[in-house]
Amino acid sequence: MPSKKLTKKIQSISMLISLGLLPSLAAAADDSPARALPGQPPPGTSSALPAGPVPAPEPAPTVPPSDSGADAARYRYGESRKLLNVDVEASSAYVWRGINVFGEDQNTQAFSVFPSLTATFGALSLGYWGAFQLSGDNKSALVDTGVGAENDFILKYTGWISNDLALSAMLTYWVYPFADEEAAGTATPMYLEPGAGISYLAGADLGLYVGYYRGLQDVIQERSFLYINPSIGKTFPLSGDLGLAVGLSAGYKVFTDDPPAEDRQFDLALNLSMAIPFSDMYITPQLHAAYATRDEEVVPDAEFSDSFVAWAGVHVGYDVGL
Repeated sequence: MPSKKLTKKIQSISMLISLGLLPSLAAAADDSPARALPGQPPPGTSSALPAGPVPAPEPAPTVPPSDSGADAARYRYGESRKLLNVDVEASSAYVWRGINVFGEDQNTQAFSVFPSLTATFGALSLGYWGAFQLSGDNKSALVDTGVGAENDFILKYTGWISNDLALSAMLTYWVYPFADEEAAGTATPMYLEPGAGISYLAGADLGLYVGYYRGLQDVIQERSFLYINPSIGKTFPLSGDLGLAVGLSAGYKVFTDDPPAEDRQFDLALNLSMAIPFSDMYITPQLHAAYATRDEEVVPDAEFSDSFVAWAGVHVGYDVGL
């Protein structure tokens, strides 16, 4: 069985997302600027990424929403659009909903990679997303306790309510197949999160995501919570098809175990990204910062710096029409 302290530390772990509003500005295949609506990843971020509203995942690895407009968003997610996206992100940390997942503490930088593969068929998409730690002395321990070597499978649907209002629904399944039963408390820890998001494409894009993250085995059910995640994002044109996407999101966890685990109940994230397109390929460098509140009963000596983390990453990906 994991210790009480370890259980508290990893109660939210896994990516997300949920369905959130991950996305930014990227150009895509063909001649049209296929930029995504909040709640959907653009070519600059794999559409499998379950990190949640800015903010994966996150994770995680998250990109702000872009204010590219409904027409461009419909182009990428219209009923006739079929696309296969292959994406790999390299990042100096894995931060999900305010928690530095692979860090020995909140400020630790642990180099990680996040491969993903997503098939999009109009409004419906199926995806895989993984999180693998490459550096840090705690790498093996996290795999054993059901935190490292994360594998996510995502089913997602996006539809339009009106010309500039979109609704998304997602089901994300987390599984940790390499966990040690004695260390994790259960064999192959698994989590499930159904969620829904709504996005309004205005001058600055607005979004709201709500999902319920649930541990499927008894020993991990205390990490279950309802996640409420509003966000706002805007893309500032630079030159040609380049722009700087800025996203801000907040998250609130309503823990459902009894008694509730209130550590890191509130999180705040700031994200900057710029997608650089090369025909059907893209490179997207990103900068992120996140803050999460701490429970004084769990961490009595915690200061603001203990809950703040900044990190950087870059996506490299390729879109293939189907």
